[in-house]
Amino acid sequence: MNRQFVSMFPRRTGQLVLCGLILVGPLLAKPEPGTAFVVSTEGSGRATAYLESPKIITYEGKTHVAWLDSPEEGFRVRVRSLDHETGNWSETWTIGEATDNHGGPAMTIDAEGFLHVLYYSHHHPFRYRRSVRPNDASEWTPFEEFGVNLTYPALVCASDGTLIMVARRSYDDKPWELELWRKPSGEPWQRQGTILRSRHGIYAQFAASLAWGPDHQSIHLGTRIYEMPVEDPARALTTVGYLVSPDGGTTWYRTDGSRVELPATAETIDTIATGRGRENRILHTGSIGVNAEGRPFLPYGVRIQESSQAYLASPMETGGWHNLHFNPFLPPSFREWDLFMHGGIAFGASGQPTLVGTIMQVPLDDHEWGHPTTELVCFRSTNGGATWESEGLHDPDPESPRWMPNIERPTGFNQIPANPSFIYTDGVRGDTLEDQLSNKVIWQTKMR
Repeated sequence: MNRQFVSMFPRRTGQLVLCGLILVGPLLAKPEPGTAFVVSTEGSGRATAYLESPKIITYEGKTHVAWLDSPEEGFRVRVRSLDHETGNWSETWTIGEATDNHGGPAMTIDAEGFLHVLYYSHHHPFRYRRSVRPNDASEWTPFEEFGVNLTYPALVCASDGTLIMVARRSYDDKPWELELWRKPSGEPWQRQGTILRSRHGIYAQFAASLAWGPDHQSIHLGTRIYEMPVEDPARALTTVGYLVSPDGGTTWYRTDGSRVELPATAETIDTIATGRGRENRILHTGSIGVNAEGRPFLPYGVRIQESSQAYLASPMETGGWHNLHFNPFLPPSFREWDLFMHGGIAFGASGQPTLVGTIMQVPLDDHEWGHPTTELVCFRSTNGGATWESEGLHDPDPESPRWMPNIERPTGFNQIPANPSFIYTDGVRGDTLEDQLSNKVIWQTKMR
């Protein structure tokens, strides 16, 4: 069993390219390399969050982009579509409302081209809709509700058309969990069980992203488990970890081939890094990506009081994880900035990955989430990862962040371009979950 499982992570070959991008310059409608498009000017304080929830689908000549607006009438989940042949964007269509700025969409697509979306909830049931016509985001079926106290959906479509979703489940009287749900084609949503469980009973977040392996059977799960101990709630525990399921989410394993008893915890998952708030060490992660050889890559960052250091983790043939340190490759003008991984990685049709990360200047003991100095950053390698090139925003805006990048990745039957695009929020986080803001939501392609 171990030899068969470990073969999912063969020796790395070929050239490795990682890039996340920064936008400066004109906004054009046609998706030429290096261009971008403002899909909305009514973005909420979490317009493109959260990293768990995929929001871009490319299929048969169209790219569909979903996000969360906050117009005067309340929070609205919206979508626009790009026609690749004409370079024109559609009008903006509203999918439905959200309870607050945490209720943004997660989207995928099945083999017939129908779009599927989850949205609305922050400790509520989810709402689910399907597009009425294939590859057409202009009309949707009536919504269906399911679940209890769910937040942060990660959504994928299996090879047989079954929708698979993981999301956080909150409780009043016991530790919070990461639940898995399925929706076989033509059937209602069904709860399958719990994958992860917090060890503590106050609050937890899992930041659990999913990605298919090249066989469209193996699901790779990357997570950042954030826990608040009852005896010391101000000092959070954070764990970056990984699990893989070779059978579409039924059973889960570590990279050494050992099966994990469910629900797993921060102590039983494949642990990559840990942090303790009382040591002023907090971890963050981006969404997971898997290359054509079936090897997972999980970006993450380590925040201490003085700085934030970022890494890209991948399993080694000899066991354990290789953690590639990215801060030394920042452009000279940004070398002293803090590097976070509030973004993600995806492998395009070219076989090369795109990685989006964020840089910022966080004062001592200040909070980094939505810090106004936040900008996007790009890393590239032309020699298989031996050396790296990076790009940064040449004219940072210290008053407003560019942040929460959300990159297209293989969630179902979407056709990932050679250079996956991403969307991000250009604007402030707001002071409360209900703030109605007018942030820009920007769709971006590769710069060069």
